[in-house]
Amino acid sequence: MEAVAIAATVLSAFSSYQQGVAAKSEYQIKAKIANVEGERKAVQYQQRSNDILRKLASTNAALAARGYAGGVDPFSGSPDIVRAANETAAGREYSIMLADSDAALRGGKLQAEIYETAGQTAYRQGVLNATTKLVSGAAQSFGGKQSPAPIETRTV
Repeated sequence: MEAVAIAATVLSAFSSYQQGVAAKSEYQIKAKIANVEGERKAVQYQQRSNDILRKLASTNAALAARGYAGGVDPFSGSPDIVRAANETAAGREYSIMLADSDAALRGGKLQAEIYETAGQTAYRQGVLNATTKLVSGAAQSFGGKQSPAPIETRTV
């Protein structure tokens, strides 16, 4: 009967260890996904920032063409003011998109680090649980045959 109890303890300890290993692997996968997701979002923001620059170039080209077609210098007076306003607005949006790209990348890395830490913690918890079960089982198997000495109490 004692052999069965020892085997059950060892099996339970191994199961705890395996749970820790599995949890760590799961968190590692989540960390990789978080990194990829952050990089994907960063690329999307970079694409949007490039779209802003393309739109600005197109708008300024159309502004210049209309100015030349109307016999006006597109690089002075009212057309130049409109061009400068377009560039200011586009520059602001471009900067925001680049900042968002950087934030998405850092956010993905931070989330990945959180998952990595959680994976390490889960692994250590599995090892600790397994060790505790083994030590407890050993104590019961080898040390449990003797009952502890009774504690004397005195009434004063």
